[in-house]
Amino acid sequence: MQLQHNTETQIKSLGWNEQLAQNFVPFSTLGYIPLRIIKESRGYYWGSDGIQTYLLQRSGSFNNLLDLAVQQTPVVGDWCAVNSYESEKGLIEAVLPRISEFHKALVHEEGYVTGFREVVASNVDAAFIVIDSHYDFNIHKIERYLSILFADHITPMLVLTKVDLVEDPLSLQSIASERFSFLRVFPVDSLTGNGIEGLLLSLKARKTYMLLGSSGAGKSTLVNRLYGKDVTKTQEVRVGDGKGRHTTTSRSLHQLPSGALLLDTPGIRGVGMNSSASEIAESFSDIAALASHCRFHDCSHTAESGCAVKNALQSGELKQDRYEHYLLLKHEAMSWEEVMGQRRKKDKTLGKVLYQYRRREGKHV
Repeated sequence: MQLQHNTETQIKSLGWNEQLAQNFVPFSTLGYIPLRIIKESRGYYWGSDGIQTYLLQRSGSFNNLLDLAVQQTPVVGDWCAVNSYESEKGLIEAVLPRISEFHKALVHEEGYVTGFREVVASNVDAAFIVIDSHYDFNIHKIERYLSILFADHITPMLVLTKVDLVEDPLSLQSIASERFSFLRVFPVDSLTGNGIEGLLLSLKARKTYMLLGSSGAGKSTLVNRLYGKDVTKTQEVRVGDGKGRHTTTSRSLHQLPSGALLLDTPGIRGVGMNSSASEIAESFSDIAALASHCRFHDCSHTAESGCAVKNALQSGELKQDRYEHYLLLKHEAMSWEEVMGQRRKKDKTLGKVLYQYRRREGKHV
């Protein structure tokens, strides 16, 4: 794609690269421009080329392709081919291939899966699991976040916020590091700035990092501290349990002064499984390593003889709570797989109906 030098430099700051440029060639010949979605709300999108921000909507032809599952619903982080018109407005004509997708966490209630496994962010290089170290430090919750990130092949990291309210923050860091030896852990106090410098040094220019955590965990305060000024709203949390209202109600992408890109997300109330049973096993790498030595390749690790996982549990090599949580998440994942299989059939049928409806309506216009 041919861009003016200044525009090319700025769009590269948003993560534009040679692979994206090659994927965009067919759209360049149509006069479309590449924009990255930096915000979405109620069917409207805001796209940026690094210099100018455009208000966007999906075009009619795009919606037809969407119904036929040829295109995907645009989300924050996407690179899109846009047919611009008037001043700072445009129509989304296509979504370019994604390097990664993050799916909204589902909720499992009384054995049922609620919600849909929809893509809510894309082209994320790594994600920070943000945990309130004072009110909400929970190893099992971290395991859930890790499972959904592993399922989407997104590199996880851990940020422990509000460490100033904890008597011994280093002990929490040690607990997390012992349980997840592969995980980088950053204890920070966003209000005073303690620990922020180390976190900033881990962020690379042109890379996209997502913040993931519960409402009240301090994500918005963290964004403001990393940015160096207030760019998102913050609210007080309840003193009793640290919970707060959703400060961030929509996803948005912020470019830090360092050049790194930070994707803020609304607080997650419940973290259900949206991954397969095999992907759950991948996120419990220690159990997966043990399972490779089981007598039966399809061992459920519950009652079979020759189960290496059960042997490790009995010897104390594997902790009881981690084993039990693994089985729980695996059960939720199997429930999710069954429900999603049924939904895919319904969605395919519905998409064809919507496409035929649009065609009939178009003939009468």
